[in-house]
Amino acid sequence: MHIKLTHLITVYLPVLFIDLALSSIYTNSSFYSNHLKLTPTFVGILMAVSTASFTCLAIPCGKLADRVDRRRMLYTACLVLAGISLVLPYCKNKILLLITFPLLGISLALFWPAYEAWLSEQESKSKLIQRVTLFNLFWSIGVTLGPSLSSYLYQDENPFRPFYIAAGLSLFTIALLYLHKSEVKSLPTKAATDNVEILFPTPKVRTIHLNIARCANFASWFGLGVLRRLSPKLILEMGISPKLFGNYMLTLGGVQTFAFLGLGSGFSTRWHYRLSPILIVQGLAMLSFLMIWKFQHTILWTCAFAIIGLSAAFTYFSSIYYGLHRHTDKGNKSGWHEAVLGLGILVGPLFGGIATDAGWGLQSPYLLCALTFFTAIIVEAIIAAKLHTSKDLL
Repeated sequence: MHIKLTHLITVYLPVLFIDLALSSIYTNSSFYSNHLKLTPTFVGILMAVSTASFTCLAIPCGKLADRVDRRRMLYTACLVLAGISLVLPYCKNKILLLITFPLLGISLALFWPAYEAWLSEQESKSKLIQRVTLFNLFWSIGVTLGPSLSSYLYQDENPFRPFYIAAGLSLFTIALLYLHKSEVKSLPTKAATDNVEILFPTPKVRTIHLNIARCANFASWFGLGVLRRLSPKLILEMGISPKLFGNYMLTLGGVQTFAFLGLGSGFSTRWHYRLSPILIVQGLAMLSFLMIWKFQHTILWTCAFAIIGLSAAFTYFSSIYYGLHRHTDKGNKSGWHEAVLGLGILVGPLFGGIATDAGWGLQSPYLLCALTFFTAIIVEAIIAAKLHTSKDLL
């Protein structure tokens, strides 16, 4: 990938900073909820109201991003995120938290569809797979470092430092976006831009694989929502130290990041528009969540988190790549991509918190994640059956 360092800094570093800020806020909020003596159910509800606003607004904001100046949407999103980060230390009761967290979802809905569509305009000479790979690498590093940073910095006597860091990162992101001067105003729509990556699938095959990838990505983010937003609360009650949890999340994010490198190689194109690889990684993720549910062992959990990271990388890459490949309404497609994964983040912590408070055990949310993957695989098989011949998929 022949891309200038300044281009990497001003185009891709913003997504790292935003995800670093976001994941720090969510992880620290979950730790902070224990400081405020809030129940797992309320933590699930709190995360759900944030994600609900994001999920509901992602598609409209994606369509808006195809019509207005996308950079202004990005500036607005960063300002809102910085403001929330500075306000959260003063939210010390349930009402204030419930008022603040929907604004977090609004900032994300403004940012992600607009950013993904804006990114597609920046590098007309590079292949789509390269742009998607760099994008995935940078946001993956952000969400990897965020939970670990919050886990190491959190202290009951001073639980606000990650919030302040998130505010600074959000404001610095605005500076980076402002410094960037777009060299390409639009991405060529001629077929030769992306055709060299893989053989042409038919529109029917592309649509079916896009729906399969979205279903798989929903299951992945259902599980990631539980791990990133509910687990910090649960592991404290299980007697696991925040630093150990930070190491687990570092393992997940590290494997996910390296997996994105592999998925961005030319070798990975042989997996595109095939059903079996995406089913295999989901099956492995289901088994991993079953291990986390059944056992409490450091080595087993480390292996399980690593496999979940691999599966999450594969399903996310498939969802965003199939959504952008040979489509002109990139803002709209990005909005749908974000809405589907947002729905997974929404219901995962919510249902997981309810299962915990219902007396099913502190590890019951992980069983729920395994069942979600099992259900997703069944649904994907039904979607795949719409093709008349299995050779188009396997």
